[in-house]
Amino acid sequence: MFESQAVYSDSNNESDYREFEDSDYEDDILFDRNVDSSVETFSVNANENTRTNDDSREFISQELQKHMQNEDGDSDCVVSSDTKSLNSDSDASNEDFNFPKHNPKTDGSNPKLALGQVFQNKKEFKEVVTTHEVKRGRTVEWIKDDSERARGRCKHRPSCEWVILASKMHRDTNFQIKTYNSEHTCFCWNVKNKNVTSSWIAKKYMDKKSNRDWKTSKFRDEVSRALGVDVSLCQARKAKKKAISLIDGNLNDQFNMLWNYINEIMRSNPGTSVYMELKPNETPNNPSRFQRLYICFAACKEGFKAGCRKIVGVDGCWLKDSMYGAQLLAAVGLDGNNNIFPIAYAIVEKECNDTWQWFLNYLMIDIEIEEQCLWTFMSDKQKGLLEAFEKVLPNVSHRFCARHLHNNFKKAGFSGHTLKDAFWEAARATTVEAFNVCMLKILELDKEAHEWLSTKLPNEWSRSHFSPLSKCDVSLNNVCEVFNSLILDARDKPIIKLLETIRHILMSRVGTNRDKAEKWASGDICPTIKKKLHRNMKELLVIFLEKPTHGIMRSLGLLIMTLGLWTCLTRYVAVENGNYQGYLANMLFMPYG
Repeated sequence: MFESQAVYSDSNNESDYREFEDSDYEDDILFDRNVDSSVETFSVNANENTRTNDDSREFISQELQKHMQNEDGDSDCVVSSDTKSLNSDSDASNEDFNFPKHNPKTDGSNPKLALGQVFQNKKEFKEVVTTHEVKRGRTVEWIKDDSERARGRCKHRPSCEWVILASKMHRDTNFQIKTYNSEHTCFCWNVKNKNVTSSWIAKKYMDKKSNRDWKTSKFRDEVSRALGVDVSLCQARKAKKKAISLIDGNLNDQFNMLWNYINEIMRSNPGTSVYMELKPNETPNNPSRFQRLYICFAACKEGFKAGCRKIVGVDGCWLKDSMYGAQLLAAVGLDGNNNIFPIAYAIVEKECNDTWQWFLNYLMIDIEIEEQCLWTFMSDKQKGLLEAFEKVLPNVSHRFCARHLHNNFKKAGFSGHTLKDAFWEAARATTVEAFNVCMLKILELDKEAHEWLSTKLPNEWSRSHFSPLSKCDVSLNNVCEVFNSLILDARDKPIIKLLETIRHILMSRVGTNRDKAEKWASGDICPTIKKKLHRNMKELLVIFLEKPTHGIMRSLGLLIMTLGLWTCLTRYVAVENGNYQGYLANMLFMPYG
């Protein structure tokens, strides 16, 4: 027996010490009191491998002894390939009885019903029954539906004997079919099936990847033909909208995740500018509401400053469906190959002076606009934009889309092919003299049309008056229109899905353009600009003068004469082809004799 080693410094604990010291003696007394001394002990003989006590038969049956003495030793061996447990308590009670269980992944489109079948909950049970009966052209009416049970009968009861009942299992949340008569005694196909609701159609067709691109009429025809039921156009429209919502996610949930999304964007993209503005909630003591969001990725910001010209197109477009009513503002530039280069974008509550000022302030900081006279902005004269420029960027040059100006020109009553050709000839003129000639032609055609165009500043729509500092001859706001077409599929998505789709588009464009540029010859200009220069060379006018001593140059079948023409040509090249004026001179012109 172990002796106590406890030492107490407190004299008041001596009685406790004595009890602890005498505990061995008390254990012996308890042992003798509770153990029957008449029961013999037995042991195992190692040589004979049998028990020495014959009375073991009182505790172990002969059948079990034979089972254990089996020489093959496979009566209680564990088989690694056996996946079934031996009466394990960890198994569900319905598996012990081998009840069939519904699997939504494999049985969702073509479910089967059987007596004793188990479902996860009542909702799943009702959806399976509805799908099963709709495919048979029947309508189910739920005559009993509470938290414990659900009983369904055929629409044509009591003449039809079809019935199904499922209730909650004992001490479980699963539902099990307790009553099921699968035979319908009615003989009719329900074309107008009340069970085919827009929500049911949405869940059935949400896995169809093409449902976003389906027209509502084609979607309705597909559902009606597949199910053999009558589906209205309004019902199909609601179903398609709900299916897209199930795929993209709930709008309110995505707004709740917006702060986490912004933090992740800034963590994974250092240098990215993200600004969000909130407005007070109309309901007191409730969280603030989303108002607007601005994003300028570091790659777009630095890429634009490193390799793009100082011309920026700005535009706004409407968002659709779940984001209906909001607008997306965008700033887009042009890279060295005349491809669009998205810079920044923002989701705002509406397009107005306040939102444009807010957007332009952050854009000015991101692309570092200091000398405003060197920059050119192109727009479609959006609502509030001109007033915003006067306050934020008053000294930048402006260009307005010539196509929109021509549309206003027609709306003012000046239509016809002759006036149209004269207008575009004036818009494409590259010198002031050529522009004046075009305006005189318009004056001869229609005096009122000339007066209307004279009210528009020519430096806003004609190449003849464009500032050469931007080194770009673009007179149409195509850069923004191309960007809007790229994000067309994103504009009907909830906010997180919308932002992620735009981010993926920008990321893919940057990677693709970088891979293309790596294949180009080092030190050469971009291929699109080179093709444009070659095309312009062939279109230049050839003039022969009486005194060719001023300089005759030959190249590619092109003859350019007189230094006066060269002055006109250099302006055309400087405006249209960026800073490649020197490249054109070296390629085209060679000294003569």
